[in-house]
Amino acid sequence: MTQTMNRIYHLASATLVALILSLVAGCSTEDPMESFDAVLSSKSPAVLDQPASSELTITPESTGTLDLSWSAAKYGDKIPATYTVILSRSGSEKRIDIPVPAGARQISLPLQELNKRLVTELEMEGDTPGKVSVTVEALPLADKGNDHALESYRTTSAPLELTITPFFASVRPDLYFIVGDLSGRDGAPVWKNDNTDHLFFADDNSALTYHYDGYLTGDAAFKIFPEASIGSWDNILGMKEGKLDMGGDNIALPAGSPAGYYRITLTVNRGKLDPAQASVTFAPIDVSAKPILSKVGIIGTAGIDWDHDLFLEQSGTEPHLWIGREIVLKEGEFKLRANAAWSTNWGGQEKEKFPTDFGIADGGENWKVTAKEAGKYNVYFNDLTGNYFFQKLDK
Repeated sequence: MTQTMNRIYHLASATLVALILSLVAGCSTEDPMESFDAVLSSKSPAVLDQPASSELTITPESTGTLDLSWSAAKYGDKIPATYTVILSRSGSEKRIDIPVPAGARQISLPLQELNKRLVTELEMEGDTPGKVSVTVEALPLADKGNDHALESYRTTSAPLELTITPFFASVRPDLYFIVGDLSGRDGAPVWKNDNTDHLFFADDNSALTYHYDGYLTGDAAFKIFPEASIGSWDNILGMKEGKLDMGGDNIALPAGSPAGYYRITLTVNRGKLDPAQASVTFAPIDVSAKPILSKVGIIGTAGIDWDHDLFLEQSGTEPHLWIGREIVLKEGEFKLRANAAWSTNWGGQEKEKFPTDFGIADGGENWKVTAKEAGKYNVYFNDLTGNYFFQKLDK
């Protein structure tokens, strides 16, 4: 329940209880709670309006929204309700719950965000039509303190059946960041909730397993921030009784672990993060064959040119981690290389392909930036593994 909804409950409770009790004024021999039931027992669900079309195809170029509206659920005279739109598929327990702003009886779902949620949370196949059931749940706004749970008065509309064809190609996984005291190299803990330096990498855009490779002191301590929680201390992953938990204690190496290089592996569920289905593990890694580089840069016409490097910044916490903030990539080609020389360089396996989102630089081909892909990016690169992440900022 959001803070907004909690405020609505508190503001509405006294008025609504007074309203309900006033309806039974003069009946002093009745139990007020029985009268409460009598008023709300006349409930009827919301009715979804038919959209302009029951078929929808979403492509990477789609703009606009899916607009849904409905008539009010009825709980006796003048008793308001709060609504949740639910998207589901027949034969599956998976569903998408979309809270509706207080007082509203319509919602507009941006097609690109809708596409991502259909593919990740309902596990719909790309480029394949699928049936999606839309319902609206209503709950009356009444006193939270009475013994009659509001769930007793929940109503659900008749389903509206839609046929939706999503696309799959460019749905990237969510981002997760480590915030805490990792290597001690900074000289001070980096407990800043807006710190996005320490990204968990994924090997590709369909992965549910992420990893961070870097140096940890024996007493390193951190928490895991989902992308949506950056800048806040709410809804971040800690540890409770040996399992990941929202708001748990700091995550740390097993007791007695020596300082050294480790791979931290984060495994998550598809769709909305469920800490009960997530896990984190540690494994020592050997980096003896990986020297610490002095520079890593973008070389090529997509950066500056083939004679000048556009350098990334070396992390102060982890010297094998390189970050470029708001890097401008032009239409052209590029590679990554170390120390402004060609003895160590990284590219792609496929010729003239752009490194969209997550991947591993494990080939020798130039990457190509088209006019559509040109723009401003945050770039992350780990030279231990070759993992990269290109985050387009101006979409």
